[in-house]
Amino acid sequence: MKKYQLVLCLMLVAILAGFVSYSQDCGYYPVKKGTFMRYQSLDAKGKVTGTSRVTMLDVMQTGDASLFQVKAEAWDEKDKPQPSREYTMKCEKGQFTVDMQSLVDPKSLEGFKDMEISFTGTDISYPSTLSAGQVLPDANVTIGPASGGMALLKMTINITNRVIVGPESVTVPAGTFDCFKITYDVDTKFGIKVSTKATEWLNKGAGTVKTETYDKKGKLMGSRVLTELNR
Repeated sequence: MKKYQLVLCLMLVAILAGFVSYSQDCGYYPVKKGTFMRYQSLDAKGKVTGTSRVTMLDVMQTGDASLFQVKAEAWDEKDKPQPSREYTMKCEKGQFTVDMQSLVDPKSLEGFKDMEISFTGTDISYPSTLSAGQVLPDANVTIGPASGGMALLKMTINITNRVIVGPESVTVPAGTFDCFKITYDVDTKFGIKVSTKATEWLNKGAGTVKTETYDKKGKLMGSRVLTELNR
């Protein structure tokens, strides 16, 4: 089971935070059907380990909520396509939320192949405005596999201590962006607990343009950077 792969996937809210504003104000991100972003994933030494693309497929209005249909595609370091997925995000009453289930990389669930899988948890969310020192809500997901009606060992992922550090400029292949720097912790438990830390840089108009993941000792594990934004 590739626990680190799952953790890194959760770190990359960059994929999901880039499309937030529609008929109501849900943050810093203009939404338009057809918008897409490209990213590179890098190891601790800066070597490219994969690429990805996130595309806005459709925008819908249901009552007071704006729903966003998104497609995420990925390729490994040899440019081999990985399983793609589609999911829906929501903007409602000034809050942008992402279903925690949609953050789970399908490759990370290969160990549960041919099993029944249930997902429960609290979605990750962003308020319409951000400020230095602000504390954002925690999020979590529990993945419960079962075989033949018998429950098996569950995997739990908790995202905590989400704090807005403050404004900071960051340069990535797509350009230089003025951002809010956000830090948070991730604990993944599947028999044993793996603790990591993450930093993301969030820009008005481009979403999360960079993320970095660290082990519990503060050593860089990997990063992800925005390489193209097409609006």
